[in-house]
Amino acid sequence: MGCATMPSGRYSSYYREIDEKGHISLNEFARKHDFQIDFDPFLKKVYLTKGDSIELIFALESSVALLNDQVLRLQDSLKVERGDIRLSSQSARMIINQIYYDKKPQEKKQKKISDIHRVHTIVLDPGHGGKDPGAIGVSGVKEKDLVLSIAKILKSKLASAGYKVKMTRSDDSYVSLWNRVAFANREGADLFLSIHANSARAKSASGFEVFYLSEASDESARSLAAAENYPLGFEESLSQDLNVQATIWDLLYTENRKDAIKLGRKICLAMDSLVSTKNRGLKSANFYILRGAQMPAVLVEVGFISNKYEESNLNTWRFKSNIAEALVRGVESYEKEYLVSHGYNR
Repeated sequence: MGCATMPSGRYSSYYREIDEKGHISLNEFARKHDFQIDFDPFLKKVYLTKGDSIELIFALESSVALLNDQVLRLQDSLKVERGDIRLSSQSARMIINQIYYDKKPQEKKQKKISDIHRVHTIVLDPGHGGKDPGAIGVSGVKEKDLVLSIAKILKSKLASAGYKVKMTRSDDSYVSLWNRVAFANREGADLFLSIHANSARAKSASGFEVFYLSEASDESARSLAAAENYPLGFEESLSQDLNVQATIWDLLYTENRKDAIKLGRKICLAMDSLVSTKNRGLKSANFYILRGAQMPAVLVEVGFISNKYEESNLNTWRFKSNIAEALVRGVESYEKEYLVSHGYNR
């Protein structure tokens, strides 16, 4: 891989500043080993790269890191002390040994352009289900039933358009938020679409909106995320292994965030032209269901079932079909631009 050889002698003396806890500055580590260092303050991740051959991803306060997508369990977690990000010298030794001596990280296999930038598999996630009904409309319509019927229509349309489609649930069963995104990752999905229906105290509220994962863009987005994240209360605590997986998947998310924004914009444009309701736009919020997705992922709120008129429309097959058709067109438009640009961020 063209990497320099580690210096001989005592490893601890290789770094100038080792504190009383045995930690070194990550900036010094990067300089010593010729890594470029970048920090994402929102996702609290640190990226160390060397050309196209090595990529290290760390998460603050986590003892899990990724080396070219290979999982590394560090001696302890990355710490922030007096504005400096610090790594234990033992973890530094382990990382360098992994790169230079023990087992060189494999570079990612290159795929054909026509394959790597095409959307093959889409996972649809009808929100809620089973013991979690979601929002309930003014006439008693349950969100879980409404979005499942839309997802089934959408699945048929996407399949007709040539996509392979999987669903996190195909009946009235409860699936935890964690297992929904885990399912999408296991299936190797290229896109993840979570479908929901909205509700508000103001009975006049109407329209569709599309969300990608980030900090809430406004107070209504923050409140909606809190409501959609409520099913977490039904779930058992994650085991240690699942927490490690969660961290790994969170580490991989950043590269898909910009793509999710582009997908969301395409869906908004298609919905605006095909669905006769208010366009509330593309927004961001901290939806748990979108966290950890290894592919571009968006959450679509198709309308307000708290609005009597909109609930009535959402109950018709024609309105549901128009929503599904808009989502198909949004996906197709995204893929077309994705191919032309050779993969937005890939």
